[in-house]
Amino acid sequence: PKLERLIYVLEWARIEEFADDSWDGIGRPPHVRAWLANAFVAKAVLGITTTVGLVERLTMDKTLRRICGFPPFAKL
Repeated sequence: PKLERLIYVLEWARIEEFADDSWDGIGRPPHVRAWLANAFVAKAVLGITTTVGLVERLTMDKTLRRICGFPPFAKL
């Protein structure tokens, strides 16, 4: 149920629209920024208290990784 709520919140918020589409080669690419933003929304919705806890959860939970937009086998 919490992951379903997360999906609903991410669909409602549409963070990808706010990630900067122009990229001049400096910093993170725009799609990675959207993934990170989705992960931090997931942190709030799921009640994860620390960023380390978020990274651990993303490492273990392939469903959460997919929901946030991360490739399933890429290194975090």
